[in-house]
Amino acid sequence: MNTTSNAQPPLKLKAQIRQHALECVMCGICVPHCPTFARTGNEADGPRGRISLALGLSEGHLAATPDVVAHLDACLTCRACESVCPSLVQYGAIIDQTRAALATRDFARSIKSITPKATEPRWRWLRDYVLSQRQTFGRLWSLLRFFEKIWLLGLVRRFGGRLAQTLPPVLPARFRFNTQPAPLNSSLQKVGLFIGCTGESLNSDVVRASIQVLNALGFAVHMPKTQVCCGAMHQHGGDLTQAATLRTDNQRIFADPTLTAIIVIGTACTGELQRAAWDVPVVEITDFLANSPDELWPKLAPNPATVAIHLPCSQTRVLKNPTSTERLLRKIPAIKLVPLSSNDRCCGAAGMHVLMFPEQAFALRTPKLLEVAALKPDVVVSANIGCATHLAAGLGKPVLHPVELVAQSCVGA
Repeated sequence: MNTTSNAQPPLKLKAQIRQHALECVMCGICVPHCPTFARTGNEADGPRGRISLALGLSEGHLAATPDVVAHLDACLTCRACESVCPSLVQYGAIIDQTRAALATRDFARSIKSITPKATEPRWRWLRDYVLSQRQTFGRLWSLLRFFEKIWLLGLVRRFGGRLAQTLPPVLPARFRFNTQPAPLNSSLQKVGLFIGCTGESLNSDVVRASIQVLNALGFAVHMPKTQVCCGAMHQHGGDLTQAATLRTDNQRIFADPTLTAIIVIGTACTGELQRAAWDVPVVEITDFLANSPDELWPKLAPNPATVAIHLPCSQTRVLKNPTSTERLLRKIPAIKLVPLSSNDRCCGAAGMHVLMFPEQAFALRTPKLLEVAALKPDVVVSANIGCATHLAAGLGKPVLHPVELVAQSCVGA
């Protein structure tokens, strides 16, 4: 692992926030690109307004009142503002650090001071004991699949609360670690595969497809059963310490000198894991496959489908790989690709945001649904499971990961 022996001690949280916030010159170029400002028209719901709030909190001129925290909570951390900022302001760092300081009450100046919504007991419990626990989520998934088989899933969707209402229209079979295909071959190049919290359940079909395609290209796949959450939900929910701990745990779990790369299923997970310094590249699977040399690729069967491409914010603004999905899918003969014209706007999923702020999430999703309805594609794809599930729930049909289409062409060749 790369370390810097002469590293200076980090600034305290409030000093970091102030330092980043003062880099903003308040020019307002970012404001029209912010999806939450576009929805409300309120300056406090835009990046410039939120930076002003963060600066006021860090300097002690502003109290953490419910109204102030509500404006900061509503941010999607889509980082559209960062992508157009001429001053290169680190807005993502500002909002994460501000939520962390609010969570620890570093800004408390009045009896009315409150913490972010993500720190409320019910949301912390859901995050820490269900959503970030792959095996627990997997067991819950098995129960949901049972309800589906006995025709009771409709009742679960209707009366099971917000989490149940976000379920996709089709529940994939749970992935079992003890049924991994293709034994490791020491003569092959070996890569680690990070599957995320949803890899046993919600995203299980993508895990199977990823293993299949990696094996077809000649890569042996190492997938530790003990891998843990990437920490993104914690990072954006104000728990920076736990997020860092999870990244460190994953570094230890994937510490294998025979690995040539860590391949990550999920754009948001990739961005989170890349915060740490790894001994090998950490690469999102769509980008890894798109950049794999042509000589590794087997012949793929043609697929004449019209495919609408949704680009997650984490793919375009965090990883800065806006072309990887299209470049990968163009390897499939006869395919027709149509990127959504609304890809410059967040779909509203944003991790746990869709659960905590459903009204805003649904409003931001609506333009995507209308565009897909007008395009009438055969398939919609997205490289982020949160975005894919959010869109699928609105469309009433599955939204696939790009690697699933590649796996289908591998089988058909």
